[in-house]
Amino acid sequence: MNRLASVITLLTISTSPLAADLGGGFDLSGNISATSEYYWRGMDQNSSAPATQGGIDLAHDYGLYFGVWTSNVNFGGGDTSQEVDYYGGFAKEISWFNFDVGMISYQYPGNTGDLEFEESYLGLGASFEPIEFGVTYYAGASAAEDALEMSIGATLLGTGFSVTFGDYDNTGDYLTVVISREVLPETWPIELALTYTEMDFEDPTTGDDDATIFSISKSF
Repeated sequence: MNRLASVITLLTISTSPLAADLGGGFDLSGNISATSEYYWRGMDQNSSAPATQGGIDLAHDYGLYFGVWTSNVNFGGGDTSQEVDYYGGFAKEISWFNFDVGMISYQYPGNTGDLEFEESYLGLGASFEPIEFGVTYYAGASAAEDALEMSIGATLLGTGFSVTFGDYDNTGDYLTVVISREVLPETWPIELALTYTEMDFEDPTTGDDDATIFSISKSF
């Protein structure tokens, strides 16, 4: 879920203030965004081109959640397709501590390569206003590699700041820095974000990758 893409993952599922109350403890929320480039774990996913993204989440008060997220992707060679991520799990916040455990399936309908894979994840977090800490371990299924991320974030004067360090097994180390701010909060709130990301590949024949990305998103 590239979700778990872009801004710091706080390891709990929080519904948008505009989320629909379906009754029985269920809430339905969604998000749409436009980004100047699509990077995931420090790697370009759309040949340095803009991407349109969006998702829908169904969550229950007990902590169970399910969702789907999608983005256009292009891995070069003219092979343009769509990424569709399906995910589900259980997340809970207890005082200053929170956790999130679940599984993601990354699907690429329309792509001629064998790119699909799955991974499970376990996230642990701690919140001490205004600072939040998180660590997430991703266990790849089949031939997929494991990954470990550590994050720290804070919101000061209405502006969010976050830094994420990641280690993707047999691939490389990556860094993501995000500055974000909500605008038009009283009328039609949207979030603007500026992201810097870089990847230091383990393979010495592969050049390091970095990008500065602007995105705009809306939750509903």
